[in-house]
Amino acid sequence: MPDFSRSSPIQRWVVPAFFTVVLAMGLLIFRDYGFSIDENQQRDTGMVSLKHVAQKIAPAWVAADRDFDPYQTPLAEYFDADYGVAFETPVALLERLLGYNDIREKFHLRHLCTFLVCFGGIIALYQLAARRFRDWRLGLLAAVWLLLSPRLFADFFYNDKDAVFMALFVIATNTGVRLLVRPTPGRVFWHALACAITIDVRIMGILLPMATLGVLVWRGVTGELKWPRVLGVSLAYGALTSALIVLFWPYLWPSPLENFLAAYHNMSTFRWGGTVLYRGNMTMATELPWHYAPVWIAITTPLLYLGSGLLGIGLVLRQMVRQRWRLWANEQQLQDVLFLALCTGPLVAVIVLKSVLYDGWRQLYFIYPLFLLLAVRGWVAALHWKPKWAHWPVALRAATMLSVVVTAAQMVRDHPLQNVYFNLLAGTNVAQRFEMDYWGLGYKESLLYITAHDARPSITVYSPPPTPVVMTRLMLPDGQRERLKIVDTPDEADYFITNYRWHPEPYSYPNEIHQVWADGRRVHSVFRLRW
Repeated sequence: MPDFSRSSPIQRWVVPAFFTVVLAMGLLIFRDYGFSIDENQQRDTGMVSLKHVAQKIAPAWVAADRDFDPYQTPLAEYFDADYGVAFETPVALLERLLGYNDIREKFHLRHLCTFLVCFGGIIALYQLAARRFRDWRLGLLAAVWLLLSPRLFADFFYNDKDAVFMALFVIATNTGVRLLVRPTPGRVFWHALACAITIDVRIMGILLPMATLGVLVWRGVTGELKWPRVLGVSLAYGALTSALIVLFWPYLWPSPLENFLAAYHNMSTFRWGGTVLYRGNMTMATELPWHYAPVWIAITTPLLYLGSGLLGIGLVLRQMVRQRWRLWANEQQLQDVLFLALCTGPLVAVIVLKSVLYDGWRQLYFIYPLFLLLAVRGWVAALHWKPKWAHWPVALRAATMLSVVVTAAQMVRDHPLQNVYFNLLAGTNVAQRFEMDYWGLGYKESLLYITAHDARPSITVYSPPPTPVVMTRLMLPDGQRERLKIVDTPDEADYFITNYRWHPEPYSYPNEIHQVWADGRRVHSVFRLRW
């Protein structure tokens, strides 16, 4: 049997070809996605920090660039000053260096940068799986499963919070495994850098240094590493990570420890008190039941990945029990334990601490690549299972290929609204029981429909809040956006458009002239109010 743990001629062309195709696809479709409701606020956060830094090192540039003029609030007084900006500020800097002034150029650039970071996350997941299972084919399986996760795939192009954090988290996990398996000064630096950037996007990234230091210490306790090496690596890594966290986060500069603790406190008791549609009921985000996140994960993950992941979790738990207090017996088992801790730990913490969640489980997306690594563990075990039926391995491979083909076909069919994917576990009447297009991406198609079917030079449109429709209009071609006027009440409007956010029941307007469908469900409607 071929040794797939080593580089081979087929690997040397298959793997680069796969990632080249993924990159090319992203570059072709990143402009297809609509404007999501948080994007403008995220750009503002990056611009405020960029202005704060630029005023210290290049004040003449700030004074000359009129795009900085709206941002008069000092960073210390900015409402979201405690948000990490390790992605937002570099993208804002790139935008200003390129001299982009048109709103479409600015946000298409952001969509492209979001995709490129997530593309890096797919590569990191491939490396983690190929290393853990010593088989590049299983690395590709993990990468394919992440790519063919419909909700995540859509978010790769506009969700510069959760998807970017997820990608950076798996990149930092990859550098962490390399460090833990063989500590060297170079690996200390790269892991510290990856962790600092991840934390400076979302402070929950602090889990990575905690896990890294915990594993290093445990390897010292079990005698796998000598204590002088453990202490040296830990001190160097801790000091470098701390310094880089402060360097990349301007909010921390005046008072690093105090501001870091304040940011951590603010994120742990997140300031969002809205309502969410969950199982047919409108519920306050602060009063959600414990099963909110597990249910959302279960109904939005392709079934093959879900079943394999649960099997993998069970196998790793059994493996740990057998090792008793040592937890692992070799490097592969060490990686399994790390993946399990980083996957299930945050989920358990969210349930126990009753953390504020909303819009599904997107705040927990960062655990998903770890879940897929456990899913590959489960899939491999299932493949090696030896039932009486001799055709089992062939059947499992066929089922896996069928899952890939069906999921890919669904994603092509629903493009660019893969973000409303649900699996069969969601049941019936999904749109009346769970949030659908909470990002508001489908408003782009609604506005394009109106301009294509109404030739008048001036058209008024109303969309109930919360809505990104004002910014979505600006993303349209000049000849279309100039004809549209967004008004504040339905009484002023020719058209009423909605994504049914916080309003799952039908509207009473009689003239529904267009519907936007995805995943076999209506997610947007256009009503004609005046003729």
